[in-house]
Amino acid sequence: MLMRNLAISFLLVFCSTLSATSQSIPPGMNGVPAWFSAWDFVCGTKFGTSPTTPVIFLYDDSAYYSTAPVAATDKRFNCPGPGGKTLEWYTGTHGGTLRIPDGQSVPLGLMSFAAADPAGHPFFVMAVPGFWEKAGVQSKELGLDKLVTAVFLHEFAHTRQQRGMGATVTAIEQKHPFKDPPLSDDIVQHTFSKDSAYAESWRKETGLFYQAAFHADKQAKKKLTCEALRMLHERQARYFTGDKQILRELDDIFLTMEGLGQFSGLYWLQHPSGGGFTYDNAVEGMRRKRNQWSQEEGLAMFLVLDQLEAKKWPRRVLSDEPETIVELLHSACGCP
Repeated sequence: MLMRNLAISFLLVFCSTLSATSQSIPPGMNGVPAWFSAWDFVCGTKFGTSPTTPVIFLYDDSAYYSTAPVAATDKRFNCPGPGGKTLEWYTGTHGGTLRIPDGQSVPLGLMSFAAADPAGHPFFVMAVPGFWEKAGVQSKELGLDKLVTAVFLHEFAHTRQQRGMGATVTAIEQKHPFKDPPLSDDIVQHTFSKDSAYAESWRKETGLFYQAAFHADKQAKKKLTCEALRMLHERQARYFTGDKQILRELDDIFLTMEGLGQFSGLYWLQHPSGGGFTYDNAVEGMRRKRNQWSQEEGLAMFLVLDQLEAKKWPRRVLSDEPETIVELLHSACGCP
């Protein structure tokens, strides 16, 4: 990490000008190359090389920074991006409205997400580090810089899922009307958050996955995981009926997508060459308020999976025809 950071610093100092409208790296991009360094570390040591580089759109309170042109008045600069590549960037003022890569215009606010344009090409949107600081975001467990890096890793991991599970979600959305609540990775939570019996069932199930994740005995870990999976299937069979039946598939998908995102941040945080936190503290930092269901349960499921099949699962999750975390845990634990 030290050598990579020194290399990034060298590139920042010597960012080149491209034309009369070019400029050196804008101050608003401070801290961003460290995100890409962290992502390259996760890919290099865990996920494998990413086959594509998404369009990246970053912003602060006055300007945007994009790897694709936004306006004819854009200024350009060269700076490091993911994959160890030096990319051409475009910047300009946004006036409080952000024109994101799929063509939509959205009001300025604190955002971090990955999506795909109408042609299926992935893109990524996030506020730069300084914007998070001005917004008053804090983390007593991780500190702001490492929290925001973990958030970046979570969301950037989704750019590698767009051709697989992301495309499946898009296909589902085209066939099923989702109005109240709208389709999102929190659709199950938004549908059942006021149902105390459902919430209690989910808490017990999620708790078992965390018990499994922190149990030292491998056979006991598998037994607890199988019990948690049994509860998951019973919950889905009981509540996802009638016009809610499509939630069975979406629940498995979003547990996989959000679980992978959480694991991406966790993996970097707990690695000695990454965030340098202890495993337990990194888990606590990623769980934070524990109030986002798909993230909370999905993380626990990936913790178990990684302990059982650390080398096998990334290619099975990140392929264009991915397996869900539910399928992978059944296979890893030999559940009936």
